[in-house]
Amino acid sequence: MPDRSPPPATVVSNNMAIALWIFMGVWLAMLGCFTYLFARDGSPPEVGVFGLPLLGFFWLGGLGGGAWAFSHPLIRVSVSPQGVVARERWLWRVRDRRFDAAALAAPAIVVGTDSDGDPYFRCVLTLPGGEALTVAEAHARPTVEIVQQRLAAALAAA
Repeated sequence: MPDRSPPPATVVSNNMAIALWIFMGVWLAMLGCFTYLFARDGSPPEVGVFGLPLLGFFWLGGLGGGAWAFSHPLIRVSVSPQGVVARERWLWRVRDRRFDAAALAAPAIVVGTDSDGDPYFRCVLTLPGGEALTVAEAHARPTVEIVQQRLAAALAAA
């Protein structure tokens, strides 16, 4: 008897935010430890009167960097014959959106540079409302092109 089950969904995930979350979690944990030591033992003699302003500067940077890092979601796009599900997951919430595959354009590759000036490639899926989801990103263009081609083929077949 032939298999009549629907084909499995094509899933594309961008988990780059995990690295940001871990880095900022470690940074804020270290900052909490240093703050505890500062409160327990006082300012180190090497920094003199600048201990408290320096600690405040690190907390300002840590909270700002944490807000920036934790605002990046994990992205997962599932394409099946029933439609497309775009899931964005932050530490504190999840947003699922469902679309018809015909409503989405083929994903595009956006070429840019990283903070060192090296080429950086992103595969961007534009949603019907105009919002763009970065479904893959890397320094190597072939890696991003594979994801782009796989996602484009799944959208065309759905």
